[in-house]
Amino acid sequence: MSPQRRYAGTLPRIRAVLSHRAIYEIGGELQPESAVGRPPAHPAYVLLIFATLARIMRSTIRVETDLMDPDTWRLIRGLMVNTLEREGLDLPEPGLHPPAWHHWRRLRDDHLATEEGLAHIARLHLPRAVDLAQRLDLLTPRGPSSLTHPGAERAIYGDGTIVRPIYRPPETVKITGDDGAETTWFINPHTKEPQEAPPHRYDADIARHEGHAGPALGHGYVAWHTRAKRPYGRVMLHLGHIDHPGGEAATAVALLRDIHRVAGQAIQIVIYDGAFRGIHLDEIMRDFGYLAIAKQPTFSDEELATTTLVRTSDGRRVRSMPLGVVTHVTINGECHHTLAAINGAVAQLDLDETGDPVVVSYPARGAIKRARRSHGQFHFNIGYRVACVHGDFDTWLTPHSRGPGDSRPEALRAFPDGDPDTPRLRGLRSDAESAHSGFKRTLITERAMALGWRRGLLEYYCYAWYSNAMADQAGRVAAQAKGSHTEGAMLRTVHGT
Repeated sequence: MSPQRRYAGTLPRIRAVLSHRAIYEIGGELQPESAVGRPPAHPAYVLLIFATLARIMRSTIRVETDLMDPDTWRLIRGLMVNTLEREGLDLPEPGLHPPAWHHWRRLRDDHLATEEGLAHIARLHLPRAVDLAQRLDLLTPRGPSSLTHPGAERAIYGDGTIVRPIYRPPETVKITGDDGAETTWFINPHTKEPQEAPPHRYDADIARHEGHAGPALGHGYVAWHTRAKRPYGRVMLHLGHIDHPGGEAATAVALLRDIHRVAGQAIQIVIYDGAFRGIHLDEIMRDFGYLAIAKQPTFSDEELATTTLVRTSDGRRVRSMPLGVVTHVTINGECHHTLAAINGAVAQLDLDETGDPVVVSYPARGAIKRARRSHGQFHFNIGYRVACVHGDFDTWLTPHSRGPGDSRPEALRAFPDGDPDTPRLRGLRSDAESAHSGFKRTLITERAMALGWRRGLLEYYCYAWYSNAMADQAGRVAAQAKGSHTEGAMLRTVHGT
């Protein structure tokens, strides 16, 4: 992988996967016990590499066919042995013969694509992904960023996606039996008659999810990432399955809770889409101590008709939430200012000549402070500079809910769309969509080839190892280039050139 080339070819990608220490360590921990019977033909890490290479070749059968070539397998095996020696890993060497599809299928179906197997993979993957990020100078306390102006190097971002199955689901009908119980029958595509067995192979785990492009049948997944500012800089931190339609936000917060246990306060801000509403933002701030950027919701005419509307300087009427009256003392006595939240930002209101509320200014956001209460939860306060003819003054507002039914976390955002820091950070979330797109492109016709969400999630983990291997390799190349540049500068200084 040359630093002068923006895109890596197939062989550099394969070398990156074979050089990625985390795959070997995870495979060593996932090695099934074989107290009796014939021992496995291949160590588990070899089969994980086999499945990860399938994300490059888009097919495990293609990988099996390529490895059947003696020269190819000799090269692959030699690179694995070199990595074991270089990293000092106490693992058995690969076998003399290449792995095949049925070797991977047995490990996948019997051990990995289960509730326990996937939970074990998640526990092994997350700390190694965070360690990789920190070796790339991400998610570390160092740097000039702060809670007031968070940096991209201490930001994580996520997104949810739907992966459609490669097999078309059959038509079904509900039939009530004599006992009153309903059972699902399948419609025969030729006779149009109901039958108990499905007429063809299909994925029974799929669900109907609602997305921005409309409803879709498939498996829902959420992925969290962080990213360095270079090609192949994405580190995939954590993955999870959306267990029911409409559960994307809850799944994302649950995954974020796992990340918080590993990364702690190395993270300053999380970035997501409109699936995060006020209740999720409040939970993230209180429980994890992280700030958040999320897309502002849009409201229907019916919702706008039942809320407070104010007129902006351009004459538009927008939804607002009262924040109360703030008071400061001037030479003429107390001066009162009415504040409200509009599109996530704080606005100062007044009455026009007809008595309707109108926006007169938007106070500039200042510092953001975070405190930890005695019960362990975090509390944020945001400073704002309010304009006044008698002298500008500062006031502090909290974005937290103050009780059941309080919509303040939804209405008041630490980083609304108009904040100067928002455009600098919000664009990271587009890379989460790019990660989903990249994963789907490693599947045939961008559809899930394996049946069941567990196998699908395991394929996504293989893509995550492939992606992280590319980030790991790119980081090593960048470090070597930086070291060579520094060494050259020192030599030029010594020789006076």
